[in-house]
Amino acid sequence: MRTRKSTRKSITLQGRYFTGLGTPEEVMLADLSVGGCRFNVGDRKVMLGAPLQIYVGASGPHRAVIKWVKGEEVGVTFTTPLSETHFESFQTSHIPDPAAKNVADGFEEMGDTAPQRFC
Repeated sequence: MRTRKSTRKSITLQGRYFTGLGTPEEVMLADLSVGGCRFNVGDRKVMLGAPLQIYVGASGPHRAVIKWVKGEEVGVTFTTPLSETHFESFQTSHIPDPAAKNVADGFEEMGDTAPQRFC
């Protein structure tokens, strides 16, 4: 069993990737580390080992290689790892993953309760 070289942070962060001369594709990056991340490519075709360029938030492009493909998800490794300082800056600029905080997906029915003002 292989282990990661760096710790991954469970975050959701806007990103964009493109391969070769292709059109940039908007994606939500997850499990970001200094060494890589994963994201959903939907029905787009990608190949294991393919090089790509990826923007992490407003940072980039960063060169990367597709290390694994599982269904619609891919994992990539950055050719040059992000600096720790750069990586730390993403921790305050991400959209929290509700699943990580065990937040319920929906709301309870209010029934006949009248709405209340908050101000």
